[in-house]
Amino acid sequence: MTKDLPSRLPGVAGPLLALAAMGYAHLTSAGAVSPLNGLVSEYALRGDSAWAMTGGTIALAMGCLWVAYLLARVDPVRGAAARALFVASALGLLLTATFPTDAAPGVTSIGGEIHRWSAAVVFTALPCAGWLLGRRSGSRALAGSAVLSVALLAWFLAAHPGSLISDLIGGPDHYGLAQRLLLLSEMTLVLLAALWSGHRDGDGATGRLGNDRGVTVPIQPGPDHARRPHQPIGLG
Repeated sequence: MTKDLPSRLPGVAGPLLALAAMGYAHLTSAGAVSPLNGLVSEYALRGDSAWAMTGGTIALAMGCLWVAYLLARVDPVRGAAARALFVASALGLLLTATFPTDAAPGVTSIGGEIHRWSAAVVFTALPCAGWLLGRRSGSRALAGSAVLSVALLAWFLAAHPGSLISDLIGGPDHYGLAQRLLLLSEMTLVLLAALWSGHRDGDGATGRLGNDRGVTVPIQPGPDHARRPHQPIGLG
């Protein structure tokens, strides 16, 4: 028996709106924030781009929540771990939008600490969620996005000022670029997860919850020793 599934549109629209918002922020603050060594969160401190970054972050959080909802509908048991990671990512995004980073160098306030640790949750939870879905679904795109996100996260952490090897690899010159590519990869991951979760179920059938083909009985000889064909039983 087929069951209508929710639309994938909210899950797809979330990362696309976030990408558009980040692009707008880069254009309006091009001369004030360097795309090579300025953090994306700095756009939220500027009046001409703060609203776009806040709105884009919330949109991406809504996309994560919608993916979690789709997983709850199509695969409530085996998708539980990935679903929890998408919810955690959504909460982390909402906290980063609520508590902007500190304008001063380094973290100097409680709000700045909340922002930093919430971003850390997002950066780590989304690749893990994508990897879980990629392994279950066999989707190379999802698994590849997860691996790419992990690699970009490692680059960002290594290049960020304060890292033990940042100066050795010239991190202060390109850690902002690493963060932007990391965010782009994670937006792509949410988009791919929404597309997959919205049309597949836990058994791999499109738009179906479970297997409704019935149970097939083995071939049995008839009264005249003729072999009867397979016949499905059940609701059909």
